[in-house]
Amino acid sequence: MNAWDNPEEMLTRAQTARAQGDTELAYQMYARASEINPQEPNAWRGRAETCANQDEALVSYAYAHALAPTDTSLERTLDASVAQRLSASSQSDAPLLVAMGQELAEVGLAAQAEQFFQRAATWDESLTDAWVWLAGLETNSDKQTEYLQRALVANPRDSRARAGLFALKPPPPAPTPTPATAPSNINSARSETLAAASQAQAESSMERLRKLRETNSPAPSAPQPATHAPAPAPKRADNTMRYLLLALLALVVLFAFAGIFLMLTQ
Repeated sequence: MNAWDNPEEMLTRAQTARAQGDTELAYQMYARASEINPQEPNAWRGRAETCANQDEALVSYAYAHALAPTDTSLERTLDASVAQRLSASSQSDAPLLVAMGQELAEVGLAAQAEQFFQRAATWDESLTDAWVWLAGLETNSDKQTEYLQRALVANPRDSRARAGLFALKPPPPAPTPTPATAPSNINSARSETLAAASQAQAESSMERLRKLRETNSPAPSAPQPATHAPAPAPKRADNTMRYLLLALLALVVLFAFAGIFLMLTQ
């Protein structure tokens, strides 16, 4: 196996370089060892102790402590590094503080991560990620609601905050309509009284109408026998018709003779 692929070999070389005062080479060996075996706490601790970048050193201490939670010296070193970094932070560091808080939260260091998110939100209240992560780390539902609402103030369209609030306080179910057949006691008594009065009034009206119809209806009359003798027609009308027919007949005869005469003369 190549020495660069053997984490134990890298740790041995890192310790040798460190003993010789070559901190830069020691850092390279520790970094390589942590890349080959990310579950090795000594590689992360050595990387943190030889790293020139304060933020990388802090994250490396966090990884080492997450892998060796019973190592109290690592815990004290990490807490001191967190306190120092936060005290030296400024408003321009707010996004970086959120990123570092995420690194710590992802390895289970909730207490340390919360400090970074709180400081970032203090510097810049518009950092939605800081509020959302704070809500995710919080166990009190009221505080979670407060953080998620702050996240929505910063970004009303943030889907994570909306989903979190929905999970914490789902909308109340729609009220079940009261059936019309099951009113309250007071309304029931009133409805029954009105129904009885309406029925009595309707029956009284029907009775009066029936009596009125019986009083005004004429008694059926006996059928009249048919009369076979025709009714006499007025004589004046008959004479007039007779005269008109005779006049028309005379005109027809006159026209006939005139036509014959014309034919003979031609």
